[in-house]
Amino acid sequence: MTAPEKKIGLLACVAFAVGTMVGAGVFVLSGLAVERAGPAAILSFLLAGVLVLLSALSFAVVAALAPPGGSGYAYVGVALGTRFGFLTSWAFWLGGVIGVAFVLNAFGSYLHDFFAHGVPPQAVAIAAAVTIAGLNLGPASLIGRAETALVAVKVAILALLIVFALVHVDRAHFTPFTPHGTTAILTTSSLLFVAYLGFNVVTNLAGDVDRPQRTIPLAILISMGVVALIYAGVVIALLAGGISSYDEASVGTAAQHLIGRWGGILIPVGALISTLSAANANTLGSSEIMVRLAADRMVPTAAGRLWHGHPAVSVLSGAAISVILLLTGDIQTIVALGNVAAIAAMVLVNAAAFRAQQRGRPAGVSSAQLGALSAQHGSGGGLAPHGGRPAGGIRLPGGPVLPALGLVAAAAQLFFISWWETLVGLALVAAGLGLHALRGRHLPDPHADIVDHLSRNDGPAGRAIRR
Repeated sequence: MTAPEKKIGLLACVAFAVGTMVGAGVFVLSGLAVERAGPAAILSFLLAGVLVLLSALSFAVVAALAPPGGSGYAYVGVALGTRFGFLTSWAFWLGGVIGVAFVLNAFGSYLHDFFAHGVPPQAVAIAAAVTIAGLNLGPASLIGRAETALVAVKVAILALLIVFALVHVDRAHFTPFTPHGTTAILTTSSLLFVAYLGFNVVTNLAGDVDRPQRTIPLAILISMGVVALIYAGVVIALLAGGISSYDEASVGTAAQHLIGRWGGILIPVGALISTLSAANANTLGSSEIMVRLAADRMVPTAAGRLWHGHPAVSVLSGAAISVILLLTGDIQTIVALGNVAAIAAMVLVNAAAFRAQQRGRPAGVSSAQLGALSAQHGSGGGLAPHGGRPAGGIRLPGGPVLPALGLVAAAAQLFFISWWETLVGLALVAAGLGLHALRGRHLPDPHADIVDHLSRNDGPAGRAIRR
């Protein structure tokens, strides 16, 4: 008798999303945000969270239409066309790989600045990239235990810092609140856009999530709310830390002033744990995307091929790209490229959600397709026959208004990125079409192995975080 399929629950989804979002951003970007916007950096973080939340709601709409065991972005291909559906997944794979380089760059900087002054940060970051790749080629249970432990420890450490900040909040200087003007709030929020992008890991697994219509929106809202509170608390810690100038390492310096000498050790340790956790979560999420693309025959089977159950090709190619970025790109360029890739995908997801919300039946879905999707969803949450409205779908307040706002908010972030970085980022996204063109290179036996693993929710991320 076949064992019952294990589904991913709300707690695991929230932990995975928080683990991805709370990485280098909270330790590196917080100091830069205060330097740019002053105490109003709190508003910059909240504004960035609201802008990303508009797109996050569209992700929930799209993910709720995912068939069991299928990609969370499957409906993008139905609404906008196969190529755009592929580009959405590819852009997030690319963004995850670039995100690994970003967080490991911060890992190298913190280790060098606080613990190993004689070791080049770049060498440390590259060694960490190799280690993360090795971890993701090891036992799935080890990956899951490592990620759960890393998330719990880093959130606890940050919570301790915030408690000390609130105890000493009388030391914080909130005036002038906007020393660089209100415009700085807007320009700083664009820098912080990347701080919330990890929420999309939940939609990567939509087909394997328990009650996705309820779990995915809740997981996105809860994880983004938790992360927004953490960022706001860390900004207060910086303001109460008695720092005269702010940089990438300001969080560690503030901890020394607020907690004492041991705080100056504990918080940098938290930074190291957070960056490793985020790198691991990004690697898991990217591998899950590539394996599902291979299962759907959107890329050559070899791209998602499993080695003893591990996504070896995706992990190793992603690690190679991360190392190249660490060797050739500065941190601002890496962040910009990652933002462009994520923004491209968010625009497409918002467009698909807009069409889904325009009328009861998802736009672009013929009666035959609707029936096929209903069959895919089965009795557990298919597409209802009356009104053509998806029973497994989500209806947003205002219908297509919120996806339209999300699309505009995401696209507007490109105006805060240099033109050449935007062009390079978009070129990298478009380059995925070359891989898509080779999708006919189908290997029957390896493909069957991939499909078998996904049918048992035994993909890279699913087997690591399911409980």
